[in-house]
Amino acid sequence: MKTKEPFKWILISILLLSLFTPVTCAQTAALTITDYTIQPEILTPGELGTVTVTIKNTAVNASADITDIYLFAPGFEHDHKNFKSVGTLGGCSSTSITFAFIAPDREGIYFPEIHIVFRIEGTALRDSIRYPFPVRVNERTSLKEAALEVEKVIPAEISPGDDFPLTLKLINKGETTAHNIFLKIGKVDTIYSNDPGNYYIENLEVGESYVVNLKFRSSEDTPTGMITIPIEITYEGLSSDVKKQSETVGIEVIGRAEVGISDVKTDPLSITKGDDFTLLIRIENFGDGDAKSVKATITDLPFSGVKEAFLGKIAVDDDAPAVFTLRSDEGGSFEYNLQISYRDDLGEHTVTEKLSLIVESKESNGTLKMIIPLILIALVSIGLYLHFKERKKK
Repeated sequence: MKTKEPFKWILISILLLSLFTPVTCAQTAALTITDYTIQPEILTPGELGTVTVTIKNTAVNASADITDIYLFAPGFEHDHKNFKSVGTLGGCSSTSITFAFIAPDREGIYFPEIHIVFRIEGTALRDSIRYPFPVRVNERTSLKEAALEVEKVIPAEISPGDDFPLTLKLINKGETTAHNIFLKIGKVDTIYSNDPGNYYIENLEVGESYVVNLKFRSSEDTPTGMITIPIEITYEGLSSDVKKQSETVGIEVIGRAEVGISDVKTDPLSITKGDDFTLLIRIENFGDGDAKSVKATITDLPFSGVKEAFLGKIAVDDDAPAVFTLRSDEGGSFEYNLQISYRDDLGEHTVTEKLSLIVESKESNGTLKMIIPLILIALVSIGLYLHFKERKKK
């Protein structure tokens, strides 16, 4: 027992020192490849492909000086076989390198390798790693899938305020059944429908179709031009991947202009034979589309002067003046026509409005001037007579 006592105290001393002495870990650089990507995933013989590898230094406080990276690929053709003096990769850092290559002419699965040579920074020590990766050549398989085609039946054009139908026919043109088909009709401002906006079709066999009939109404404020209704379709085929398909339905909204007379004035208000006067006719657009190239022409009025006016464009709910400068060569009551020609989305149009104009002759105007004083004298005489007669009675 006495011979073992010193050994016992030595062990206890070593244990105490191990408890109170800080532990240190000398870390050295350690490179590894954490990820790789091959494009395309499956190559045909002789096809150009790329491989991109991600290199990481897993050490915390040690750097690695990468001196050489090369692709070891027997049977492959590639221009850049190696990268020299890549640089220093710090602790916990990553970098990516891409190699291009041409696949072998024979099909199969190949295992080229990425070789990396590096030096632990601050030392003369060198290390290397090898990373094989699989390359599949000519192993592409054409997986049978469903493919939906959408036939759309819709009017070529509408006007604001019109009702219109839309028929959608979903046809499975693929090679396998389509499952869990969801059809969503998108919303458009000023276009309304009371029909559901979502539809579900459980299955569509190859060549089978499904028809959805919809009714829409456009508001009076619908702008002219092309309106598109978005349609979203999702479905599953042989695989469980959800396929998304976006469609649009376009319809042309055309505007119909409707022009008419809103006001007629003359300057001066009373026209006498031989007078020069201005005839002002306001033309308004009561329709739902712009009236373009508007022209107004006076016919069947036996006066000299300007009888044609160009107004250009009259927008919806707007008006414009047609001004005619005329000379009243004759007196009397005249019936005449105003022809208005214009163009809208539907084509060329002409409308005719019937109007009338009264022109006093100078003779009738002079006679009236003579008659008015006589009438005034007669009225005064009658008044005096009645006044004196009333006084005699008293």
